[in-house]
Amino acid sequence: MAAHMEPRAGVRSGPLHRFVAPPLLLLAFGLLTVGCATKGYVKQRVAESEARTDASLNVVRSDLTETRTVADQAMERATLAEKLAAGAVDYTVVSTHEARFAFDDFRLDDEARTVLDDMVSRMASRPRTVIEIRGYADATGEDRYNYRLGRERAESVERYLVTRHMVPPARIALMSFGEEEPATDNGSEEGRAQNRRIMARVLELTAKPGDTPVAVAP
Repeated sequence: MAAHMEPRAGVRSGPLHRFVAPPLLLLAFGLLTVGCATKGYVKQRVAESEARTDASLNVVRSDLTETRTVADQAMERATLAEKLAAGAVDYTVVSTHEARFAFDDFRLDDEARTVLDDMVSRMASRPRTVIEIRGYADATGEDRYNYRLGRERAESVERYLVTRHMVPPARIALMSFGEEEPATDNGSEEGRAQNRRIMARVLELTAKPGDTPVAVAP
């Protein structure tokens, strides 16, 4: 006789997949959704990272270009100053201008700025002119310090010409003589005051056959 099994209480009869399949589908759908969201997030983060990298590279390139430009200008000025000092460049002195400074100071006062403004106005019709700036100091202090002070005074003039009058740095040659070549004797306060100065000479260059033009205005 075939045995007759009664269903156990609390257990539903029917195929097993009716109970298992829906949860599995929901789980798979959830994993798929999470996977898509994760990929989208990763792509977004990668894109943002690449954008930041490109921006950083552009900044680096810009800084390198600016550094090369500054270095090139410094080299041009050094070359011009060396050629002028060595007498390797023929020129005509167009005008000479002097400005004085307070004791142990390199800042320009109103009188000095007026002198420089007048100098630049004389250069407008002379495109082949350059400016030679010589910085001086009185005999107070050590030689090395006075040389540096003369240099700082010349650089102060250069900054004013570049920022105020847009004179190309390549058209400016800087020199410092410190306490050498004084305008007058350093034995009195009046004499020392006259020696705390810069001398700016406007020079018109003379081209030689085969020479490369030096610091000609664009």
